[in-house]
Amino acid sequence: MKNSLVLLLVLILGNLCNSSAQEKFIEVMVKDTIALKPISYEFEVLSDSKFNYDYDNPNGASEYAEKLRASESKIVNLLKEYSYEFSLSGNPDANITLESTDKKIYTVKVEDSLEKELFKTRMKKEGVNFYISNIDYEDRDTEAKTKEIYIKLMKRAKERAELIAELNHMKVGEIVEISESKSDFSFISSFIENFAYSRSSIGSSTSYSFNPSVIEKSIVVKYAVK
Repeated sequence: MKNSLVLLLVLILGNLCNSSAQEKFIEVMVKDTIALKPISYEFEVLSDSKFNYDYDNPNGASEYAEKLRASESKIVNLLKEYSYEFSLSGNPDANITLESTDKKIYTVKVEDSLEKELFKTRMKKEGVNFYISNIDYEDRDTEAKTKEIYIKLMKRAKERAELIAELNHMKVGEIVEISESKSDFSFISSFIENFAYSRSSIGSSTSYSFNPSVIEKSIVVKYAVK
């Protein structure tokens, strides 16, 4: 009787091992992004920097200040002419202590891509020095955006698994497991993209405010195959 029980146990364990050995899987990791729509742009407009301070000239400071004031007056009148809302960049209280030879920077915000291009065209035509300092994007934390990225990921995962299975003369079965993989791609790519974009105007100086322009996610999906 004892020998029979031992034999039965051996047979059960053998069947379990064979069953486990016969289970086959394909595991794939996929990564994708969706772009976020820009909803507003912020420009920094500078006093004219095409003239230099002449330190050897006794009247250099006053002449330079006069040129700056003329440049600032031109900028303000131009912004008012096109009805742009603008303000002095930085801390308003700090601007009270500006010296007459200090250049002023004006902040202008426009609401869409068409207005952005129109602003750039107008400023370039007038020879005004400017650059893009900030871009705001649509809300990334919405159900629709989350659903959109995961639909793309699941489709790509299935396509990749089917390709691997086909190359190995197999067929993809049911999903066994899904997990999310963390990636820093969105931070890096957004930083590079926005930095490069801020340098794309005629401005010689650059200020940068980080605004992620994409949603990026990656997942790992395990499929049964047969």
